[in-house]
Amino acid sequence: IRSSPVHANAPRELTMHDLVHDLATIILGHECLVLNATEPRSRKKAKRRYCRHAQLINYQNQYKVFNDLPGNIRSLHVRHSEKQLLPQKAFSRTKYIRVLDLSGSLVVGQSTPRKKLLPSSTIQLKLLRYLDASTLPITSLPKSFHTLQNMETLILSNCSLATLSNSICSLSKLSYLDLAGNARLSKLPDKFNLLRKLIFLNMSSCSKLTKLPDKFSLECLEHLNLSGCHELKNLPQDFGNLQNLRFLNLSDCYKISVLPESFCLLNHLKDLNLSDCRALILLPECFGDLSELESLNLTSCPRLARLPESVCKMTNLKCLNLSYCLGILELPSSVGDLNLQILDISAGALRHLPDSISEMASLTQFVVTSGHPRVFGEAQEIKKRLKLPGRTVHRVCQRPSGSNSIVELAHVNCRELLIGSLQCVEKLKDAETVKLRHKSCVRQLALHWNKRYMNASLKRKMIANECSAESILERLIPARNLEQFMIQGYTSKGFPNWMSHISSHLPSVTYLSLFDLGACDNLPPFGQLPNLRSLYLQKIPNVTKIGKEFYGEGGTCTKLRLLQLKSMDNLVEWWTTLSGKEDGEFLIPNLHNLELKDCPKLKFLPYPPRSMFWFLDNSNEALVGPRLGFWELSSSSLPCRMGIKNCLFQPGKWRRLEQFPTLEEFSLTSCLGLRALRDVIRCFTSLKKLSLMSLEDLEILPDWLRHLTSLQVLVIKDCRNLRILPASMGNLTALRVLMLLECKGLDTLPQWLGQLSSLRELHIRDCPNITCFPDSIQNLTALEELYLSGSSLLVRRSRRENAYKVSHIRKVIFEP
Repeated sequence: IRSSPVHANAPRELTMHDLVHDLATIILGHECLVLNATEPRSRKKAKRRYCRHAQLINYQNQYKVFNDLPGNIRSLHVRHSEKQLLPQKAFSRTKYIRVLDLSGSLVVGQSTPRKKLLPSSTIQLKLLRYLDASTLPITSLPKSFHTLQNMETLILSNCSLATLSNSICSLSKLSYLDLAGNARLSKLPDKFNLLRKLIFLNMSSCSKLTKLPDKFSLECLEHLNLSGCHELKNLPQDFGNLQNLRFLNLSDCYKISVLPESFCLLNHLKDLNLSDCRALILLPECFGDLSELESLNLTSCPRLARLPESVCKMTNLKCLNLSYCLGILELPSSVGDLNLQILDISAGALRHLPDSISEMASLTQFVVTSGHPRVFGEAQEIKKRLKLPGRTVHRVCQRPSGSNSIVELAHVNCRELLIGSLQCVEKLKDAETVKLRHKSCVRQLALHWNKRYMNASLKRKMIANECSAESILERLIPARNLEQFMIQGYTSKGFPNWMSHISSHLPSVTYLSLFDLGACDNLPPFGQLPNLRSLYLQKIPNVTKIGKEFYGEGGTCTKLRLLQLKSMDNLVEWWTTLSGKEDGEFLIPNLHNLELKDCPKLKFLPYPPRSMFWFLDNSNEALVGPRLGFWELSSSSLPCRMGIKNCLFQPGKWRRLEQFPTLEEFSLTSCLGLRALRDVIRCFTSLKKLSLMSLEDLEILPDWLRHLTSLQVLVIKDCRNLRILPASMGNLTALRVLMLLECKGLDTLPQWLGQLSSLRELHIRDCPNITCFPDSIQNLTALEELYLSGSSLLVRRSRRENAYKVSHIRKVIFEP
């Protein structure tokens, strides 16, 4: 389990003075032994009489070397012995071992061809307290494993365990258990709760684990890591019985949609990581009862729609990460009551920030790298009010003294840095003086070239390649811990050499934006960046293809969540498998949001990437193509929201939309050829919200609407030529909200309106030809809110002769 972000700057290493090290070596000289299996066997056993700690190195199946181990050793570590066979009687002479470390890549002995076990002599080590068998290909534990009653620490990470027998549950002293990386392990023993002294449990990357035992009451457990348990659907209902739990990691638990109510009983929880729980739809209303929580990470929880109000009671919360939460549109108004030190809302969907944040005096970091422009502006004002370090902006220029201002950055130390007007750099040595590589404090870096202000002298220097954008960028290599990187106005065709190995230079980058690269015709292997979550490419006209070179050798964009392409006019191909073939490995498997705007030629080959949210604007070819079946490729991101704008639908060319059966929200804006979608949209059996906006050729609402029986929200806006609604839509019994906005040609509300038994809200705005309600509106007993505006005649009549028809509605708002 990773350390809390609050303590991110704590030292990761402890150092020892050389004299202290030498003293320890002298004192322990006769107690420690390094046995090199490749050297001649030594008979000097007298000197080994006091040996208590041994290390075996370079073992190459020399079985007799185990006879040279002193019989009284207390610890044994095996090192540098790759893939060698460990004999069954390896420890038969060393029965006093307390610590056994076999993580040196040894292959254990086989009892059967299909079953690999630890050597049988391991069971004879009755005093064994610590066993590290990580990376060994053992498939199960020996039957007599329960006899090791002194076992306190057991590390079985990255083994080949398919089952875990009940024998492990008899280890009454076990306090530390690491089962991480056992991808075949699907369940834990039923008696697992008998491990009453267990403090630490790591089951990260047990990707086949489907459930935890029903009785999961480990009263001493403090650390629990379930990250990467992709198939885990639910936590036990009694999960709250883990009263001493301090650290819980549920990141990448793709299928957990809700937390049990008992979760709020975890009163001592301090660090909770729910990042990349893409199915998580809500948090319990009592979530604020986690009163000792200090760090809450909700990064990339796209289906989470809101935070419960009770969160604002968590006065000990220091770090709140809401980055990439694409479903949260607003924060609780009293979120400013928290004593946060770190708040991250990067790449979210927030439309407004509560005023209370500006009063959050405890805040030391407010991270907003991208999002709605209004929110970005509000965030900058809040930073100023709270006197938080903002972005340092430096525009390069020539000083009257003849020096270049970029040299002044050598002494700048800040978190966010924008260097503008880089075209004004006239001497490469000036760019070198900045020494960006040594500025580890800079986490966000923007490099801008302004082509409009280039004078003739600068253009000549660039043509001569003296101070080209490429040569300047060559000397502005950022520090390795850079997190956000933006390049704008770059004028060179190619990139410097270091960007060909960008994954080793910038391994921490999560956000990458390239804008207005007029000369560039090829991109570096950005797909190799191991932590990249957001990729924005805009206005790069000469890039026509993004193929395997983008991913590099064996690269996969496993953490990429947001992909936005804008004004890529000539981009024709984007490979989604390394080879470009159907049977290739899918390279963008976990995308949450795909936005394409003004990419009219782009086709994904052989299949489009699988994304939860789609937005296509003037990008007609992205889903066009004869090949189907791309949803069968391995990924857990199911599409649930799609918006299509400025596209032309032609018969037979949008068949891939039929493979969106999980779609919950669908909007069409300024599109033509709706008739071609008739059979396609009928397949959207899970659709809950449909928006039809600015559709000029929509004259009659299509009859396929009546097949969308799961529909809850229907919005029809600015469809000026719409004259009538279908004859029958009364079977939409799940419909809760109906909005008719700016439909100038619509003149009648149908009688079937009264059959919408679940309707809660009805909005009619700027529909001047609608003059009265049908009598059936009186049957809408569930209708709670009615909004009328911009339809003056309807408003006047509703106040007089139609009043009795709407008298049962709890809330009626008339606006002329």
